[in-house]
Parts: sequence; structure tokens; C-alpha cells
Amino acid sequence: MPPNYRQQQGAPLSGRERRGFAVLAGVVVAAGVGLGTWGLAAGGGPSTAQGKCVSVLVASSTGGGELRHCGKGARNWCTTQASTAGTVAAEATAACRREGFLPNH
Repeated sequence: MPPNYRQQQGAPLSGRERRGFAVLAGVVVAAGVGLGTWGLAAGGGPSTAQGKCVSVLVASSTGGGELRHCGKGARNWCTTQASTAGTVAAEATAACRREGFLPNH
């Protein structure tokens, strides 16, 4: 018989080992819940701590990009885009109206 025969047979864990694994599992679950909560609260939504945001996807030489502005910066950007001609300005003006930065016509 090999010297580690008992280990190969899967000897049951002691109470101390089971408690250790339970504590480790609890820490992993708590960390996951904490990170998930932080991720949801920190920023994936349309509103941030800066205020409401507006974003427009535009084509570029490297594929595409997102123009994103929030709060007062978004209001200023929307006003500028509304007085400008072009495809990006038209898309930006429509997005600004949807988000309430410009009045609907």
C-alpha cells in the first residue's frame, strides 16, 4: 500500500477544517456581495454623482467611440451641439432632448 493511501481514500475533514472552510466561504461570499453592491452604486447607471448624463455613439477612424457628458457639462455641450450642423450634432441634439437637456420641439 502507498504511504498516502489514507489521503487518497478521502478521509473526512475534522471539525476545525470544516469551520475553516465555512469561514473562508463566508468571506468570499461577503466580498462578492460587497463588490457587487459597490459596482451598482458607483456607476453603471445613467445618473451619476455629477448629475444626469447624455451619451452618443459616433463612428471614428478606429471603429467607434462614445461621447459622454454629465451634469452641467452635459447641459453646456447640448446647447453647443444644438447650434451646430452635422450628423454628430443631430444625434447629440436628439439624445439631449431624450435626456431632458433641451426642450422638445
